[in-house]
Amino acid sequence: MRINQANFTQRVLKLSNATQVVKRPPFIIYRPHHFALNGTHTREIMELVEPGDILVRYFNHYLSRLLIRGTFTHVGFYLGEVNETHLKQLAKIDNPDQFKLSKQMVIHTSGDQVYLEDIIDFCRCDGLAVMRFPRQLKPLTSQSLPENLQAYFANPTQVIQEAIPIHLQPTTEDNKGHSAKPESSLPAPHLDAAVLALIKAEKDIAHYLVQGKGIEFEKIFKILYRLALRELTAPHPYRFNIEPFYLTACTELVYFITKSIAWNYGIEPQLARLFFKQRYVIMPDVFVDSNLEEIWKVVG
Repeated sequence: MRINQANFTQRVLKLSNATQVVKRPPFIIYRPHHFALNGTHTREIMELVEPGDILVRYFNHYLSRLLIRGTFTHVGFYLGEVNETHLKQLAKIDNPDQFKLSKQMVIHTSGDQVYLEDIIDFCRCDGLAVMRFPRQLKPLTSQSLPENLQAYFANPTQVIQEAIPIHLQPTTEDNKGHSAKPESSLPAPHLDAAVLALIKAEKDIAHYLVQGKGIEFEKIFKILYRLALRELTAPHPYRFNIEPFYLTACTELVYFITKSIAWNYGIEPQLARLFFKQRYVIMPDVFVDSNLEEIWKVVG
């Protein structure tokens, strides 16, 4: 029997992300329920956190920590309140009752599944840092906008089309009714007016920083909020030079939401060794080691 290597690897990574190994005495726990962060920690976080904050966490003794170098292993983006109206209007979700909503929600992903989770549940971990973009964004670097973002803002339709994997692109049929390889003349993906408006807003934000101008974070958060909620129903196909990898899908999501400003704070794809291979990814530690403001952190 032939084994699908991609599916097998993803299953191994998923298992490592939920399995705890304790050395003394030696034993293995699948999906443990005891964590170092306690109720007092969670209450402190709930009082300090603000919409747009990035939550970076880790778990002790998990197998996944053997595969990700550094301290932290997972990242989420804090949205604040999410209600049914937001999901219907911004995410185009007809049945928002499938989500357990609250006034303090975090969006994050595991593999290819995007989740909305109450901050209390997200804080069930062994270590966590709350990182924040300055309330007044200012250019911190003289470098120009990264080329991958320039290309995206200049022609998003073309960039997205090029990013769609070959096996997911539409196929044509030859005169014998057989499927043929995709052709370069295939129609480009349709981006509706709402998506184009978001991309235009992101472009304006990035260019403000490139031109040396400041901008209040509060004014742009609504753009980031809309980008985040759309990921629940229409995940972005373009990876911005980030190689898809199960354990760093969470960082890719947060980067996509904040890409118009993240580059200004040193948050960009870097070459790292993951699962026996060099890959261009964003490691969770990058958010903590960046120029973001550290609001709260407990590392055991």
